[in-house]
Amino acid sequence: MFGFALMLRAAFIHIGLLMYLRVILVDVEGWTYGYSNTTMTWNDSRKWCQQNYTDIVMIHNENVTRFLEKLLPRRSSSYYWIGLKKNNGNWTWVSHRRIAEYQPWAADEPNNIKSNENCVEMYITESNNNGKWNDEGCEKNKLPVCHKAQCSNNPCTDREDCIEQVNNFTCVCKAGLSGPRCETAVSCEKLSKPSHGWMECSGLYGNHLLNSSCQFICAAGFKLSGTADLHCNSSGAWNAPPPTCAVACYPILLFGGGLMNCTESHDTYKSTCRVQCPPGHLLLGFVEFTCRSDGTWTSSFPLMCASEQFHF
Repeated sequence: MFGFALMLRAAFIHIGLLMYLRVILVDVEGWTYGYSNTTMTWNDSRKWCQQNYTDIVMIHNENVTRFLEKLLPRRSSSYYWIGLKKNNGNWTWVSHRRIAEYQPWAADEPNNIKSNENCVEMYITESNNNGKWNDEGCEKNKLPVCHKAQCSNNPCTDREDCIEQVNNFTCVCKAGLSGPRCETAVSCEKLSKPSHGWMECSGLYGNHLLNSSCQFICAAGFKLSGTADLHCNSSGAWNAPPPTCAVACYPILLFGGGLMNCTESHDTYKSTCRVQCPPGHLLLGFVEFTCRSDGTWTSSFPLMCASEQFHF
């Protein structure tokens, strides 16, 4: 009897604590939704949601709206903050910073009637505006609605992404993977080492497959033309064309503040450079240089842009 009394007392304490916090929790197979009976500003609502759940609620489709209409209590003034906020003129979900595609605004909304209505409330009423949105000043006090992600429990494999929906979640293959167990990785075109260079490839799923990478390096006297690190994307394409190893000429030295314009990357095969001296200076040397296939220039150097007052 004494033990039963202790259990009954503990139950009353637990119920009293819930009433004090004024928190309501509803579980579904996917997201868990919750709300408070205490009004708060938008910023305080988000903090409260992050402390007790995952974040302030996101509403991506009509299915979520219908679910929340049944979940949230209707009062004389049932206005609930949701996780949508204006960012650079766009209504953006704060949880993942994506612009909202689904926007069930009430009639003539959003109107920014007070010039600072940058947050969004949802109506829960008996009127035609039930489930509709209105832009409102973020400092106003409304009731917070939150969601808690179930995918955080990692129900999927490391080859899958967890997609949450109302009443369920789905494990789908990550981009670039396919098959019943997501065992097949997309492949990129097989690469070959460049002439006068080397290539080294590695990847979790295998060389030249999804997320694999190849690094390139050239032999002495040659310069890499292109991207040194290539990565196989989920689309089955490398992030850049394969690089080549081009003959490299020694850099041209130019003294006296002149300008040098080159057709290629300044010191590679077939690159042609022209020299121009500033006003009041004379060029001591050749005007044009071309890098030959043997790694030498067609003209000799060094060069100098000397002042016209220079005396020989």
